[in-house]
Amino acid sequence: MLISVLAFFLVFTVVALAHEFGHFIAAKFAGIRVYEFALGFGPKLLSIKRGETVYALNLIPILGYVKLAGMEDEEEDPSCPEDRKYYNKPFKDKLLSVASGPLMNLVLAFLILTLIFALVGVPKEISNVIEKVKPGTVAEKVGLKPGDVLISLNGAKVSSMAAAIEQIHSSSGKPLTLEIGRAGKTLKLKATPQYDPKLKVGLLGFTPKPLYVRVTPLAALYYGAQQTLAMVVLMFIIIWQLIVGAVSVRDLAGPVGIAQVTGQYAQSGALTLFHFVAFLSVNIGVINLLPLPALDGGHLTFAFIEWVRRKPLDRKLESKIHQWGLVVFLALMALVTFNDLLRIFWPK
Repeated sequence: MLISVLAFFLVFTVVALAHEFGHFIAAKFAGIRVYEFALGFGPKLLSIKRGETVYALNLIPILGYVKLAGMEDEEEDPSCPEDRKYYNKPFKDKLLSVASGPLMNLVLAFLILTLIFALVGVPKEISNVIEKVKPGTVAEKVGLKPGDVLISLNGAKVSSMAAAIEQIHSSSGKPLTLEIGRAGKTLKLKATPQYDPKLKVGLLGFTPKPLYVRVTPLAALYYGAQQTLAMVVLMFIIIWQLIVGAVSVRDLAGPVGIAQVTGQYAQSGALTLFHFVAFLSVNIGVINLLPLPALDGGHLTFAFIEWVRRKPLDRKLESKIHQWGLVVFLALMALVTFNDLLRIFWPK
């Protein structure tokens, strides 16, 4: 549990810092005054003012925020010139300062993936070595462990792990005999794949270890960009499935669920955890670009409407819309957190 909590705070701190740093540096570049750059929420633990910006560390060290002049409908610092306020900036400056947060999340994912591919290599195929066993699954119940080698399946030697997995997927409800190599010994285990209604295949609950091929730094950049783009596309597919009802809100994970998953990845090793950080960063970047109130995409939508209309919108009305959007967002977070707790304390 402690590992899950620590990994959760570490991962979200890195992802949040990247996001807020994107807003911060872009706003500075656009000439918008930045009142505060803060990590975390709640009462301030530490703060220091450099120039016109307060840099703060708050009590709850998760997420963060950047306070820009003219971004919120509240009393402004009278010393701030009007031409340095967000709402008085041209569309391109608004676009730059708002979109740079989510885009920095994509950049972070790209850099992490590129570093992995440059140092470790690119996964080309999977081995017959079991890398991870998911808790509570058939694999754990029959005694499979990380590091086990799958030698044969139903008496047939495993020459291709991909073919073996395909056989497992098509054997839902059918008993299988697994010959396992472990610490120089050979074991025989009986396991029956359990049908997964989401994936529509039979699963045992283990993940095989991938085999990596070393690549040049230039190739690592290519694969990093390719994998980042694939994650972005996957996120849009998931969002579309949510819209059409193919995926239920009950399947989403909130902070508790993400903390639990983060802990599982942390226990699986640094490489797996870094992959998860990249995927989470893409998630946050894409979700923030959605044209919904309270999100960065919502601010971009209002900026675009202003640009098309050639006149400013009512700032009080825009602020109220964002506030109501925040209420809806927090209600959704409460719902998915409740679902997280149900999955933990009352699993199916």
